Amino acid sequence: MNQYKSVLILSTMLLTSACGSDSNSDAVPDNLNGQFSLAVSDSPMAGVAHVGMVMNELVMTDSTGVVLRHSLQDMAFNLLDYQGMDSHQVISGIELPEGHYHDVHINMVQGDGNQGCYVDDGQGRHALHINNGFLPVDDFEIINGQHHSMTLEIDLYRGLSHEQAEYQLHHEGMWSIDNSQMGHLLGEVDPQWVADCETAYADKAPTLDAQFHHLAYLYPNSVTGLNQMADMGPTPPDTMVSPVSVSRLKQDSEGNWYFTMGYLPEGDYRVGYSCLGHLDDPATDDITTGEFQMFKDSGTITIEAGSEGGQQNEHVCGNGNGGNHGGHHGGNG
Repeated sequence: MNQYKSVLILSTMLLTSACGSDSNSDAVPDNLNGQFSLAVSDSPMAGVAHVGMVMNELVMTDSTGVVLRHSLQDMAFNLLDYQGMDSHQVISGIELPEGHYHDVHINMVQGDGNQGCYVDDGQGRHALHINNGFLPVDDFEIINGQHHSMTLEIDLYRGLSHEQAEYQLHHEGMWSIDNSQMGHLLGEVDPQWVADCETAYADKAPTLDAQFHHLAYLYPNSVTGLNQMADMGPTPPDTMVSPVSVSRLKQDSEGNWYFTMGYLPEGDYRVGYSCLGHLDDPATDDITTGEFQMFKDSGTITIEAGSEGGQQNEHVCGNGNGGNHGGHHGGNG
């Protein structure tokens, strides 16, 4: 089993004491260790065929200020292979001394167009620059004898932007979650909503391929209606709230519309829908200054983790599509 080299140093800090004679020596306690695992998942976006991630090392700082590093040996994979409820295991069951860990992050290999992280958008391979060179992970606590498992979710719609000749991946749109405290969302979408939206905004269809970009937007429960649903811009209008997650609608083999959102913290949310995702630039406020419009308010959804985490929660938009979720089977929603 892999262990941090820094952990081994801690063994030299164990103390023994003698009281009177050797026969009264206190026993030296074993190290109090737990296990840690970390996976990565994403919510994909249209127009991108491959997001190549190259991970150099996992870094964290313990409560005494000691920095621990675990080499990932330039682990390379396509982030788009791990969408929705699927995830890529980055760290599996490494041992750590019990205690609190902070400043946790994954150092990445920046892209230059040939090496390191990159994006293939169908028009060629482009360098991918990661904001500050790392992916942030929330602080966590290791408890003796327990296994702490987390997932880092990367929402590409909110985090990925194209600037000049390279792509940028921003920390906005990323969150990490204790796997025991998260659930997944399976949404089925009324086909009439899709048809009505495309009809209402026929003049706003993309000029390149005439294909609307259908998106589901997830908002905190403070949002109570359509007029409060902002787009993905970094600074929403005063009366509106930014989404916490955005996912592309897909069609199954029978043409049913559905979406998935994975690794959501437990709690209450509200769902919105629009077919104008191609007009929603995460770098700008497209509701106030652009042509983007939210089309439908799909009401509230409660995300439950279940007894072990990872419960699948169903949500029906409009009249739904007859219970189809792209092959997924939901739990209680």
